[in-house]
Amino acid sequence: MVDTTTLCLFDVDGTLTAPRQKAIPEMHAFLKKLRNNVKVGVVGGSDLDKIKEQLGEDVITKVDYVFAENGLVAYKDGSFLSRQSIQNHMGEDVLQEFINYCLTYIAKIRLPKKRGTFIEFRNGMINVSPVGRSCSQEERIEFYELDKVSLFIENCYRTAAQ
Repeated sequence: MVDTTTLCLFDVDGTLTAPRQKAIPEMHAFLKKLRNNVKVGVVGGSDLDKIKEQLGEDVITKVDYVFAENGLVAYKDGSFLSRQSIQNHMGEDVLQEFINYCLTYIAKIRLPKKRGTFIEFRNGMINVSPVGRSCSQEERIEFYELDKVSLFIENCYRTAAQ
């Protein structure tokens, strides 16, 4: 019998899957087995399409809750529940000022590689990627290692705070 008073929530990237990778069969089996005992939900910073890429097209029916975009887009029992938006909360002027700052900063730094989609707008966040969201996993790792030394992300934050 399922304990409906207990909900186990799991982050997608780095918990259920390696970042931006597909879940392994053992993880799917674990979630299925757990769901026999308690309510199960997944939470991710990505939109539902990206969560589906990692956990399967049928993810909203394989778990009880899916909270996409850091919880701002919610699904329950396979159906859409609600949506919130950073744009409504902050306003267009503030968002454009931030986006323009990030694009200017990214344009000024020199990296071994840059790929497309440097800013991805989501309902609850703006994902900024100096190397580009469409980079390969190898390029992502290369940037991560370079950033540990060159501190591109930290310097961006520090400059923005001034």
